[in-house]
Amino acid sequence: MPFTDRYGNELRSLPLIYRLGRDFQVAESFCWRDPRPAGTVIEVPAHDLELPPTGGNGTDFASVPPFLWGLIASYGKQTLAAILHDHLTQQARLAPVEDRLALRRVADETFRVALVDSGVHQLRARVMWAAVGIERYARHGGVLGWLIIAQLALGIVALVAAVVLGVIVHPLWLLLAAAPAALAVLWGTNANLVIASTYLGALYAPLVAAAFIGSRLEQLLAFVIWVATGTPGPIPKAEPTLRWPDHGTTLPPL
Repeated sequence: MPFTDRYGNELRSLPLIYRLGRDFQVAESFCWRDPRPAGTVIEVPAHDLELPPTGGNGTDFASVPPFLWGLIASYGKQTLAAILHDHLTQQARLAPVEDRLALRRVADETFRVALVDSGVHQLRARVMWAAVGIERYARHGGVLGWLIIAQLALGIVALVAAVVLGVIVHPLWLLLAAAPAALAVLWGTNANLVIASTYLGALYAPLVAAAFIGSRLEQLLAFVIWVATGTPGPIPKAEPTLRWPDHGTTLPPL
């Protein structure tokens, strides 16, 4: 019984207020009991409905880019863990600047544990944890964050190259696949995040690329139809995929 209502009873439903777009607000508080040793009970309070979603416990569930919803849905078993993460992320954003990165690290690890506790399988939980971990450094890591992202990108390229060259040129090129793991050691406590993000990113890269291209082709076709039929309204646009949302559990393409 990982999630409960505020009275300690098993949580069977959660009232939400739909604020249009992709924003919802928590209408009743609930709790999560941390299963780790010395774990605590974390309460996600109900949101003040007079405030905008960004002013409190607003959520868009898991902020998965729409073109990836076929791979990782924005809601499901992960919904309560995502709302919990949104709450902890909001607390980190309101903390002093020097404390935000550390608080986000705790929030992201809590998210991973809560995902597994909710029945999300280990691989999917690790993918989602890696995604929010990279977003953590993009948002709060400064220069360090961009260095990690740069190494992540180069590591994914190296892994793809290792497979392609290993198949086409010579099997010894497959040894290049060990380079990202070796270099990740330089990041110390962040090594696990860099390794997981790099290898999972390379694993999912073909699926992400195909979904991204497919969404752009759909957008192009929608634009052609919009022009040909003279349909009123704005120009068709693909959903945002490369900007960080202002709040929420962000899951960018790995």
